[in-house]
Amino acid sequence: MTENGENGRRERPRRSSDRILAAAAELARERGIHGTTIAAVSKRSGLPASSIYWHFADKDELFAEVIRTDFARWLTTVPQWNTPEGTSLRDGLAAILHTAMPKTLREVPDFIRIGMQVVLDQRENYTAARNAFLAARAQTFEMIRAWLDRNLTPETDPDDIESMARFILSFSDGALVAYQADPDLDIGAYVELFLDVFMEATELSRHEAAVER
Repeated sequence: MTENGENGRRERPRRSSDRILAAAAELARERGIHGTTIAAVSKRSGLPASSIYWHFADKDELFAEVIRTDFARWLTTVPQWNTPEGTSLRDGLAAILHTAMPKTLREVPDFIRIGMQVVLDQRENYTAARNAFLAARAQTFEMIRAWLDRNLTPETDPDDIESMARFILSFSDGALVAYQADPDLDIGAYVELFLDVFMEATELSRHEAAVER
């Protein structure tokens, strides 16, 4: 077989899997994960069910890969947790949140849309998808925690840094639900309010650390 033939043979499964993932994500947006069946994915992707099962063991594994793939794509479209040296803690956090949150809340990436469903549904049907979403959250949490570690004073208690990172992540979760319920929500105003509360909590942590010393 020619080199081109070998390349084509290697590329066909990749193109097939991309079509399957795109169809599954699209159907999940329309029907939710429970309303998305392998038969529906087959029809939407134009590929036989046997092709889907060749790539993925079941619907759970299919949605797990949708989450992983979409999370990787999402990371390339939002600001990374990295700010210029000399930027204040508040200004750095404000720049990241004001840029990332409106985009995320309005578009609701597939990994969040599907992930929220499998996290809220504790049945064992979606163990792989749930674990994929929790792994994405853990990676996001670690990026936030590492950024705070770089930007807070060296004396800041590591436990406080973890709590602050969870606070930021929890605010993002709450804002997502609030915006879906009320699209007229002023995202920028709530980010500013959160920043005020966050900075107060940071100052309190510094004060407590100074008292303990």
